[in-house]
Amino acid sequence: MGFIKVGAAYSTLDDSHQAGRNAAEEAVKSSGEPVLTFLFTTDSYNQKIVFEVVKEVVGKSKIVGFCGGGIIASEAVFRHGVGVCTLSGDGLRVVTSLQKELSKDPLDVGRRAGEELLASGIDKGTVFVLPDGFGTDLSEVIRGLYDSMGPDFRYVGGGAGDNLKFFKTYQFTEVGIESDALAVALLDGFIIQTGIGHGWEPEGEPLVITDAKGKRVFEIDGRPAFDAYSERLGEIPKDKFAEYGMRYPLGFPDISGNYLIRDPLALNSDKSIDFVTEVPRNAVGYIMRCDVADLIETAGFVAKMAVKKVEEPQFALIFDCISRCVLMGKEFEKELKIIRESIGMGVPMLGVLTFGEVGSFDDVPLFHNKTIAIAVGGGKKEE
Repeated sequence: MGFIKVGAAYSTLDDSHQAGRNAAEEAVKSSGEPVLTFLFTTDSYNQKIVFEVVKEVVGKSKIVGFCGGGIIASEAVFRHGVGVCTLSGDGLRVVTSLQKELSKDPLDVGRRAGEELLASGIDKGTVFVLPDGFGTDLSEVIRGLYDSMGPDFRYVGGGAGDNLKFFKTYQFTEVGIESDALAVALLDGFIIQTGIGHGWEPEGEPLVITDAKGKRVFEIDGRPAFDAYSERLGEIPKDKFAEYGMRYPLGFPDISGNYLIRDPLALNSDKSIDFVTEVPRNAVGYIMRCDVADLIETAGFVAKMAVKKVEEPQFALIFDCISRCVLMGKEFEKELKIIRESIGMGVPMLGVLTFGEVGSFDDVPLFHNKTIAIAVGGGKKEE
């Protein structure tokens, strides 16, 4: 494994050109000429200007990134900012792919991205997966990517988004900027470990999704979705749905006892419920509850999981669901603090608020909600 140099920086300047340049130049000061550049933005900037100035600063570096709901830097989150993480080192091997028209055929988009990465000849490493979080069937994107690439790789990432306007977002690689796209990067040359978790727990009896299509659930337990959901929570008023949906998502267990979270987003006039991510028909799940303290504790556990097999960690990337930030409010700073303490105070760290997260509880990567995924890179502990 080769030695790497890392730079991580951010800017909250209002001007798109200045913010992009300042963040990129500050990162490159630490890393030198990069091999791979992670670029995270928020929707308040001119994305084209930010992208072009960062590309100018990082030169021939591969680029992967997206527009998210906020930039995480150290123990703070900025809903207006540009974040740049640059990696350099003789042993690094990197390839990227930017696939358009994600919503047209998500499974094929994932497969094509995987095939392009494999065509590089890199046969191991970590795949950073950054789809448009507003796209359809994002679970199919992940499935297509995994179908192409298989279990020999590690997968981590999150969905692009905005500041909860749900309008339009952007994905980047060095070839350009797209919307409704999938940006991926395969990185090899040093050890990367990942962790994922959420802190939600099931409550009550199981429920069955008896009628659903895509992100819309029409019936739960054979009844209008809202009626069944509301009854489980002691009859909630329709005008309070958004508040309850934020606090009480659904969870679907896997064979290992982990729960895949699905986040209720909007109530429709026919009492159907739109979710952030697809919910399969006939799925059996639960209403989930949490304590904010449990969410924070889980974030620390996820960070420790990612860092425990890395000797002298050299950087960390964080993909943290925007709804966790909204739910926790000021307490979210405690989540970032425990992450920082778990990874190490001197380790360069950059993150983004995401619309869905990519990671594996066991081997197969899945698309999650209300979850945190962390990747830590550095040297491997000696056996």
